Amino acid sequence: MKSQTVERIRKLAYLYLRVSTVEQATEGASLDAQREALVAEATRRGWDYEIVADEGFSAKTIKGRPALMSALTRLDAGEADVLLALRVDRLSRSVSDFANTIERSRKRKWSLVALDLGVDTSTPAGDLMANVLVAVAQYERLLIGQRTREGMAAKRAKGKHMGRVRSLDESTVRLIVGESQRGHGLSEIAARLIADGVPTARGGIWHPATVRRVLEGTTARRMQSESWNETGGTRT
Repeated sequence: MKSQTVERIRKLAYLYLRVSTVEQATEGASLDAQREALVAEATRRGWDYEIVADEGFSAKTIKGRPALMSALTRLDAGEADVLLALRVDRLSRSVSDFANTIERSRKRKWSLVALDLGVDTSTPAGDLMANVLVAVAQYERLLIGQRTREGMAAKRAKGKHMGRVRSLDESTVRLIVGESQRGHGLSEIAARLIADGVPTARGGIWHPATVRRVLEGTTARRMQSESWNETGGTRT
């Protein structure tokens, strides 16, 4: 919950700056440029401000940026009113991650402003842009889910089992063991199983190698041993 804080006469904004290690090497003035632009914006709006910077952090998500994580916690606690960034990608390169931050700001009653896309949850127009980004993130998640389902369906159509590997029914194993003990070869057993419409453990078609794997399995070996003991050491 938002903590009780002293009422501020002017809003307090956290000005968030970030450059990655690579950017530090190639764009030495990047932090200064961000700071100058954000201070000018905060001053224009009549906000007090505090600089929050992650230098040398290139993590894709917000969780990999300690200064930002700390600022978000303090915003949630009511210690400031606004998180201001120059660009959305300064906060996160993930649309979904940024959308979650928007939802967090609404829940905790602080404002999020990103100047490049016009996101500003304290104004109607800026909040509309925030809604667009949230909708894009939701659409992205739906697309990923749809592609995953389609991919699994395509694999199933090709006879590939998805999920936990199923074990073969013991009656089928016993049939295979019995056929083998009666002297039928692997190809003959596979042909009979196909003719009888018996599926493999993964729902595929029987091959001699599939039959061999069943006969070499623990269940088949146990059945073979039981059959051997019951007949006093004589194969039936």
